[in-house]
Formats: sequence, C-alpha cells, structure tokens
Amino acid sequence: MNPNPTDPSNEPTVPETTPASAASEINEVPVEPMTPTSPAAPEAPIEPMTPTSPAGPEMPVNSSDVIFPASPQPVPAPEAVVAQTPTPEPKKSNKKLLKILAAVGGVILLAVIGALLYATLSGASAEDYKEATKQYNATSSANSSLSKNVASLYSGLGSDTDEEFNTTLKDAEDSLTKLKDENTKLGDLKAVKVGDGKELYKTFNDKMTTYTAYAGDVIESSKKARPAVVVCDNARDITAGAERIAALKDCSAALATVGTLPSAAFDTYVKSLTTVYGDYATNYEKITALTNPLGAQYEEYKVLRDKVNAASKALTTANKEYRDAVKAKDNEVSVKEAAQTLGKFLSEQQTK
Repeated sequence: MNPNPTDPSNEPTVPETTPASAASEINEVPVEPMTPTSPAAPEAPIEPMTPTSPAGPEMPVNSSDVIFPASPQPVPAPEAVVAQTPTPEPKKSNKKLLKILAAVGGVILLAVIGALLYATLSGASAEDYKEATKQYNATSSANSSLSKNVASLYSGLGSDTDEEFNTTLKDAEDSLTKLKDENTKLGDLKAVKVGDGKELYKTFNDKMTTYTAYAGDVIESSKKARPAVVVCDNARDITAGAERIAALKDCSAALATVGTLPSAAFDTYVKSLTTVYGDYATNYEKITALTNPLGAQYEEYKVLRDKVNAASKALTTANKEYRDAVKAKDNEVSVKEAAQTLGKFLSEQQTK
C-alpha cells in the first residue's frame, strides 16, 4: 500500500480551459489510507550499572552489654573509742534498680531490632534495583518489537498477500502480549513497590496501560479494514477511464462496509475516503458522459468540474487531518517521559 497518499502529484485534477479533455482520462488518484505512524516507544533501555556492596548495619546493643552501677560497699566501722562496738550499717537493696534498668535495656533493644527489621522488609536493596533495571530493559525491548511489527503491519496493509499479512498480524499481536507480560513482571518487583520507585512506576504503568490499549486498537483496526484496503489498492493498477471510475466506486463501496474502527483517527479517515472517492468517481463519470461540454452543456460541466475539484481538496484535507490526529494521539499516549524517569531512577539506585 502506498504510505503517502498526500503526495500532490497523486491528487485528481480537472483542467479549467479544456472541458473535453476531462472526459478522456482520469489522473492518478490515491485510493488507500495513509500508513499511520506507529505508537511512540519508550526511551532506549538504560543499561544496568555495577552496584557497590551495601554497608552492613551496625550490630544492635545487647542487654548484656549494659553496664550497671556497682553495689555500694559497707561503710567501715570507725575506730573504737569506747568499749562497745557499734552495729554495722545494713546494705541497701539494688534489686529494684536492676529490674528497672534491665527493662529499659530490653525496650531499647526491641526498638533497634524493630527499626532494622522495618528497613529490611520495607526498603529495596541495590540488588533489588539491579533486578528491576534488567526487567525495565526487557520491557523497553518488547516495546521496540511492538512498534516495529505495527509499522510492518500497516506498510503492507493493502499490498501484502493474505499469508504475509496474517503472519505480520500475528507478530504484532504476540509482541503486544509480550509487552504487557514484561511490564507485569516489572510491576511485581520490590524496587517498584516501595518508596519513590512505587510512585514512579505508577506513573509509568498508567501510561503503559493507555499505550498498550491504543496499540491494540491500531492492530484491530488494521485487521478490520484490511479487505477494503485491498480492494482500493487494486485500483492503483487500473488506468483506463471507465475502468478506473468503476474501480474507485468499488473502493468507496468496500470502505463503506468497514464499519466503526477502534482507532478513532483511522475510523474518521476511512469514512472521509468513502465519501471522497465516491463523489469523485460519480461526478467524473458524469463529466465523461457529456456530449457537448463546451456548448449547450457547459454550465452543467462547470458544476460537475467544481464538484470533482472539491473532492480533490477534501482528500487533501482528510489526509492532513488524519496525520494531525495520529500525531496528537501518539503524543497523548507516549510513554517516553515516564520511561526515562523510571529507568534513570532504577539505574541510579543500584549504586546507593
């Protein structure tokens, strides 16, 4: 299928000054939808960096390491000044103080252990980020395959044989499934379930969900429009006036049977082409049927000529609007910015 139907040299024209020549032949007219641009791919994979070994946590304080105050010693008896020896002062009990200090030490120990356990269970290690970066690269690679297969699908939408088209279609569908699976694997990793990684992955995943839905619409639209596009593509090889008019009518009729397409831009474009080719063929056929376009039928000829020219301008407008719509949709669903941010974060965290 010709991917550039907007080439001005392919647009139908009707001469202004020689009405009779308009009936002699039909200039080349594009009869197939323009190949849409493929969905934008995320930024190129960020290669993993060799992580440095993380420093080990400090050992918690053990209750046995706590130094308790020494027990007070008995007060020595004063030198005797009388015959009677005074009774020694009794020792004070330290059991209560020991219990209090032991309880405090136990609380501190549990707090330290709890903090370390929380950090271990809730945080991600350098190894976690290394694993996530590797999976991020696999996701990016899957997306590149999807973009390539969708581009191939559309480039041969009307010109490929049925066998070639079906093979390319399966490749595109499989690559879409692969991309979804790789992204799911990425979302299951610890590095994107905690902290900043969690927020960055959420943004990335939301974009990826929209992006894969759009890619699915593009693939489904190509499959649904394929039979009509083949009919239109066959009209390119027909140059004889009457036969070409019939071919363009067949193209318009085939496009009319496509129905609603999942891709809004492609759906609008197909409906526009249905009208454009139908109007062009019908009115040009009427011009060729005129027997005296320079005489008694000149006014009728001018009306028909203007209609044919209007169809040609409508084709140019439809092509431009389609290109603009595809570009806008590509920008809307692009994962590039979110992918760049997530990939950079995962790579940098390997060395921290």
